Amino acid sequence: MAVQVVVFTLGLEEYAMPIEVVREITRLGEVRAIPKAPPYVRGLINIRGIAIPLIDLHVRFGIERTQTTTITDGKTPKENAFALITEVHGNNVGFEVDQVREVRILENIDPPPPLVTASFIAGIANLSERMIIQLIPEQILESNEIQRLSQITAR
Repeated sequence: MAVQVVVFTLGLEEYAMPIEVVREITRLGEVRAIPKAPPYVRGLINIRGIAIPLIDLHVRFGIERTQTTTITDGKTPKENAFALITEVHGNNVGFEVDQVREVRILENIDPPPPLVTASFIAGIANLSERMIIQLIPEQILESNEIQRLSQITAR
């Protein structure tokens, strides 16, 4: 089954999310730290007056930042960083990505190999010289983590 996705990079790897779950794509501006937040929560971003928690997918997935994706001052990422704004379990959540590459249709998505047990991986698309890992945003954070984020951002 063909799926239209937003393709983005984290470090040197390409990932995708279904376009229907991405509400907005925005360049990443200033990020406000949240005290006592888990390490994968970069902080809050302001999208038209709404405070949205920003998840650092590098930290969440254990992906090293490359020199071009290193944060400059702890608040402001490099110029090419973006936030994919989605809704996860009824809450607005931003996912920090290095670059947004394209919106495209993935025709053939294979299930993840048996050794890949991450529930947030929907499948893998093998293109001629590229491999794109399709993510399930609702599975990136567990329900108790979403509850904790809701409590933190409600303060």
